[in-house]
Amino acid sequence: MDSTEQTSRTTAPLPTVWTLTIVHHPNVGSIGRRLVLEEGASVTLGRELAVLDGEGDRKLSRAHARVRLVGDAPSIEDAGSRNGTFVDGVQVSASPLREDSVVGVGGILLACQRRPPLFTSTANPRVVAVSAAMAEVLADVAQAAVAREPVMLIGETGVGKGLLAEELHLASGRAGPFVAVHCATLADERLHAQLFGEGEAVGLLASAHGGTLFLDGVDDARPSLQAALLSFLDHGEVRRVGEAAPRKLDVRVVASSRRGPRALLQGDRVRGDFLARFAGWSIEIPPLRARREDVGAIAASFTAGLDGAPRVHHELALALLRHEFPANVRELHALLGRIASLPRAEHPDELRADARAVALLAQTASEPTGEAREGFVVARHGGWFDAPDIGRVSLDARKQLERILGALAAAHRLDRPLSVPELVAAGWPGERVLPRAGASRVYVSITSLRKMGLRDALERTTDGYRLASAVAIE
Repeated sequence: MDSTEQTSRTTAPLPTVWTLTIVHHPNVGSIGRRLVLEEGASVTLGRELAVLDGEGDRKLSRAHARVRLVGDAPSIEDAGSRNGTFVDGVQVSASPLREDSVVGVGGILLACQRRPPLFTSTANPRVVAVSAAMAEVLADVAQAAVAREPVMLIGETGVGKGLLAEELHLASGRAGPFVAVHCATLADERLHAQLFGEGEAVGLLASAHGGTLFLDGVDDARPSLQAALLSFLDHGEVRRVGEAAPRKLDVRVVASSRRGPRALLQGDRVRGDFLARFAGWSIEIPPLRARREDVGAIAASFTAGLDGAPRVHHELALALLRHEFPANVRELHALLGRIASLPRAEHPDELRADARAVALLAQTASEPTGEAREGFVVARHGGWFDAPDIGRVSLDARKQLERILGALAAAHRLDRPLSVPELVAAGWPGERVLPRAGASRVYVSITSLRKMGLRDALERTTDGYRLASAVAIE
């Protein structure tokens, strides 16, 4: 993503200095502590250095290694430690340090980076982060929360746009609900009824009265949806289907996009007049690979919620720190969940970088860092699919979804979409289903497949639904 597309209300970038940030520690509460390196000064890493909090680390020597910054070149030298000093997993006696080098001393890992010397990390139990980049994002979210203008959250798949949209809603103090909708699921033929309501059915906008409507994936929104929302964004009014008089609503609109404003306009993804409504607040969320110091904190928080709360061994932590994470935080969670499901009889309280865990990491190491469409594989019969950020998902216990996915796979080989009636016939063979009820069933089934991992592989077209062109069929 082009960083020049950032349009949030931030000041000029802060000056940076060389720092060592704790990214893995036996005491997870110490993750995020930082040591600023001063030019010409030598710092001894060891149990006596307070910032390391290493008194309980038996692998850490009292004087373990020395770090020095000369000019703009940091370096490290082992100080005769018992267990050795490591840089990027390789034991060294002396070595230069570069951006994102990972230093290992005892059971502690530190990332060498250029970062702002001072910043305030926001303590947030839901958004786990220790990086300066996310501190800036959370500060922007807090500022945007008290405003009334629409907000655009920009970031790659899996960075946490939905979670930050919820945080913005909670910080706003709005008493109404948080209502989320994926733009690709809003069908043209029922668009106005879904948005504004019809008969006894309350539309999405009215259901968010007093709260926040989250438009997830505006880069997937068809022009009809953008046009329908323009008037509401300008006037805050809706007209239900069949009614003559408009109704005033109090709804804050937050949207998300995988692309920045320039890319959206150049690709004709979003109308310029629609995008202009979000010009006041546009917040870019950096990918995980641009804020590696958050990896250890996110991993520790995630595993604390697993059965038995297993710890992440420092060798696995190093492997995670060196992984690119094309699907970002979502992929990190998925990988840790799968590694935790592997048998670990010898070390039941730890997740280790054994051959099986390394193989899982290797499965996504070559995935692109943009949209997570490539890498999807769907079985010809629809019984399973592989998603690049979560691995294989079986549909054996969901026969209706299996039939629908199998039909989509067959249509994919013919390079055509499936209409709603065709999907009804595939999912409920032999049943007589009313058209309106059938459309609802298909909508629920497609939404279920998206939630299970096919979100970026299923597309809504004017004729129905189809698998994205990059999906492979086996």
